[in-house]
Amino acid sequence: MTLTTSLSRRMLLGSGLAAGAALTLAPRAFAAPEAPEWTLGFTTAPAKGFGPAPMRLVSGKAPAGLEGALYRNGPAQFRYGDSLASHWFDADGMVHRVAIANGKAVHTGRYVQTKKRKAEQEAKKFLASGFGTLGDPSYEVGSSDDVNAANTSVVMSGGEMLALWEGGSAFRLDPVTLETRGPKIWRPDLAAMPFLAHPKREPGGRLWNLAVGGLASGIPKVGIYRIGADGALEDFGIVDVGVLSYIHDWSMTTSKLIILVQPWISTAPRPPFINSFDWRPQDGMKVLIIDKDDLTKQRWVQADARAFYHTGAAWEESDGTIRLDAAFYAEPVLGQGGGADWIRGEYGKPMAEGYLSQLVIPPPNAKAPGDAKYVSTGVGGEFPQVDPRRHGASRRLTALVGGGAPGRPAPTALAVHDWGSSKTDAYDFGKNYMVEEHLFIPKPGKTAEQDSWLIGTAINLRAGHSEVWVFDAAKVSDGPVAVWQADYAWPLGFHGTWAG
Repeated sequence: MTLTTSLSRRMLLGSGLAAGAALTLAPRAFAAPEAPEWTLGFTTAPAKGFGPAPMRLVSGKAPAGLEGALYRNGPAQFRYGDSLASHWFDADGMVHRVAIANGKAVHTGRYVQTKKRKAEQEAKKFLASGFGTLGDPSYEVGSSDDVNAANTSVVMSGGEMLALWEGGSAFRLDPVTLETRGPKIWRPDLAAMPFLAHPKREPGGRLWNLAVGGLASGIPKVGIYRIGADGALEDFGIVDVGVLSYIHDWSMTTSKLIILVQPWISTAPRPPFINSFDWRPQDGMKVLIIDKDDLTKQRWVQADARAFYHTGAAWEESDGTIRLDAAFYAEPVLGQGGGADWIRGEYGKPMAEGYLSQLVIPPPNAKAPGDAKYVSTGVGGEFPQVDPRRHGASRRLTALVGGGAPGRPAPTALAVHDWGSSKTDAYDFGKNYMVEEHLFIPKPGKTAEQDSWLIGTAINLRAGHSEVWVFDAAKVSDGPVAVWQADYAWPLGFHGTWAG
């Protein structure tokens, strides 16, 4: 396969985030006199981080064979003095490592030391612009990495832990100490090139990812990384997606890359970054399907309008039909100011709920292919996850978190949906919990999807501590097989990975 770079670096680096010095907002002052207990999930973590600190096994028994480390990433610097971050997505990232071995769990948390982080810590105030937050016009921005919060996800590549963001470089971390080693430069001409927070790994280890930018340049191009199992860049190419759509996640099969171009379109750059997008449901969802072996082999499929943040995964059937699952919304949520109320301790109006649905894309050789169709499960939730051994291949199970307690954000339940039986198995943590994404961890020597654990984090509001929960994927409703509890709580995060 030959992937050619036909677009200049400057065009892709010209994202609204890279141009963020012009997108300024006034700092938000802390207003809530008595913050509710759930603001524990939006409380600034200590500058020095956490641990390494042992966690206590407070329920169940550590599963035999569960050995490795759970890594998670999320925003953790919400406040400087009386000024609060104006958007949840813009607080500095903290990467967490929960090492599990010999039945014991040890937690470590460290901030990613980006240029943004160092400058704001020295100034003791917010400086960099971002997705929807404040900016100081005096803060110099030469590239997207100058405003990089490194706060969204993590991935292992070639023995390195990479902290990921939306619009700039991945940041290299020591996988044990979490010490920051600096931005990942895949190739000299790709320095500071965006590296999306949702790379996709083939079962053999090859990694694919997108570079999404173009807001300031007006160029609707997307870069495509192909990275070997050894962590070396194999190639980089560029495709045209037609419009400046908000692309946070994507999907792939064993032979195809699938980019969902939702009708949340940038029509004109204007502050803040998120305000550059307009919802245009009349355009519908456009789906670009690309051959992995030749990026010039493409086809487009139309679907009804939906908004989304996260996909589960996709697979292609023998007749060419593609099935892709995601948490789809009727319209975008978490727009301008998204999460800012939560940081201030105000819940406000509940957000619209997303529902796990399957997008069924007809084969190209069908007599009358028609549009792609949605099949909804009616199961509300977010952060869908699948068995990593089947990423891009046929499967039955998708896990997601959902539910919620009145008057506060964050899910309270974990569910596993079976696409074969159309049944959903779920567990409710209860109103005193804020539940985060859970990952499939295959059991040693087993091959079936259900022969996995599901592992994730939650904040126990009653105890005021963060916890790690482990479930048997085959019987989630039976409750956890093990729960470890820290002596403190760390802020809610976004995404994680497992390294065995």
